[in-house]
Amino acid sequence: MNILGIYGSFGWNPKENPEDWVHDAGATLFCNGNHIVSIHEERLTKIKYDGQFPENSINYCLNYANIFPEDIDVVCFPSSSSEKFYQYYENNKIKLVLENIFTNAKFESTSHHMCHAAASVFSSNFNEGSFITLDGSGSLFKNVVGNIVGFEQSSIGYFNKKKKIFRFFPSIPSYNNFGTYYLSWAHSAYCEKIKKNIVFADPKYRETYCGKIMGLSAYGNPIIDFKDYKLTYEGIPAIQFISNPHMVNNPYLNQIINLSPEDKSAFIQKNFENGLIEYLKELKKNSYLEENLCLSGGIFLNILANSKILKENIVKNIHIPPFTSDCGLAFGAACFSLYKNDQEIKLPQNLSLLGKSYSNEEIKNSIDNFKITFEYYNCFNELCKLTSKYLHENKIVGWFQNRSELGPRALGSRSLLMNPKNKQNKDIINSRIKHREYWRPFAGIVLEEYVSEYFEEGFKNPYMLYSQTVKKNKICELESITHEDNSCRIQTVNENLNPEVTILLKEYYDISGTPILLNTSFNDNGQPIVETPNDAINAFLNMDIDILVIGNYLIQKKNQ
Repeated sequence: MNILGIYGSFGWNPKENPEDWVHDAGATLFCNGNHIVSIHEERLTKIKYDGQFPENSINYCLNYANIFPEDIDVVCFPSSSSEKFYQYYENNKIKLVLENIFTNAKFESTSHHMCHAAASVFSSNFNEGSFITLDGSGSLFKNVVGNIVGFEQSSIGYFNKKKKIFRFFPSIPSYNNFGTYYLSWAHSAYCEKIKKNIVFADPKYRETYCGKIMGLSAYGNPIIDFKDYKLTYEGIPAIQFISNPHMVNNPYLNQIINLSPEDKSAFIQKNFENGLIEYLKELKKNSYLEENLCLSGGIFLNILANSKILKENIVKNIHIPPFTSDCGLAFGAACFSLYKNDQEIKLPQNLSLLGKSYSNEEIKNSIDNFKITFEYYNCFNELCKLTSKYLHENKIVGWFQNRSELGPRALGSRSLLMNPKNKQNKDIINSRIKHREYWRPFAGIVLEEYVSEYFEEGFKNPYMLYSQTVKKNKICELESITHEDNSCRIQTVNENLNPEVTILLKEYYDISGTPILLNTSFNDNGQPIVETPNDAINAFLNMDIDILVIGNYLIQKKNQ
């Protein structure tokens, strides 16, 4: 059975109206229960957060599997918070779009939060547990006369894979505004920080506010310490946040209006973290949470909040997939369809590398297209040894290996790498390539066996979902990736999950004495991460990168 999960709009322009917004479209293909490939539409169209119908992602998946649209048995897709989705669904426009492409398939629609939850539950190794989905908004709720009365923001449920149980708990009392609260105040704080009035729904910025403010929070002081964090969230209609968070009639929130952007960001982050902790503890106290907990939704891209949750030990085991935001919805839809159709779900060991890999032959064809000089290395270890030498000399290296990542973060396959020791390297890579705000940190990538030597918490973190605290005696060795609060967004790697970059790190350790590199995504600010060899070479030629290591090839700028 060939099952294709897709997510995106179905014929409307998701940028035209804020109510029709859909982002992070994509597709996932399973054949006979085996995961074949997944892709994020933006990597193919080069439109950041692209939410259009995922035509390119569909073709990418079918071509990779060497099958045709008529070979697909099931097409499954999540609902969204877009009003257009329901209009198109109810008048059969979505069905007509799909029938025109997939002539032999049946079509299944699943709720937004169900797909988020399925992405986490079925990518975990837990047989039984609880799941929670938190995001800005999911499927819309309508009353008996068809009027919209709300939308998914907080969903809780239980699963047991052996007993074939996967269900939501309806009507659990909860305060549901975590996503909207953070997003709206982040927009406010960011506009104040850059002294620019950006329309909330501006598609260029809409999905970026939260990440920017998470980084800025380290530069501020929370100042106000609430004792009951629920008071921040309960009883406030989400639309009030989106319209103007300053106008929300809440005496607790009104206290922060006049804070500096830094202090406001610190308050937003701390209150968000503590609110989540209180929420989870209350669920645990009332026996809604099992010891295995699967988390999903855009909320859990917040690395600082994830780290706080982990440290609290509310449950024994937590799983968050590397594609926890809407970019994982197509994957979740496919998994839920497999579950309903009694198909075993078989995934690769590394959950982040779900895209295509490219052979040295394909890479060579791309190099020939650009008519550039290169060096080819039969021995990959020799290539990594030379690359380590360049990194030790503070060169910026574009790194293109293995399958591409599914999710918003570069996890050792499509990365820009640099020496982490020199403090100025953060500013160098920022001014030459990334062009991001000064307060946003760069991540690190570390050999798994050395994580406890450099970081206080010292736990494995293969998908960069948590931050860790740099040990005081190691800060001087990691100055370009140590944030203002001495934290570091770190990814741990080993030879089973990330063979190529692990070899590189070992060679770099031999030459530098440090088993860690600065790691950021292979893209310029506002651009999607590169996907193909052509993308990588084009980016290399148009960005101020010193070296490109792509497959077994090394390419340098002529002036190197």
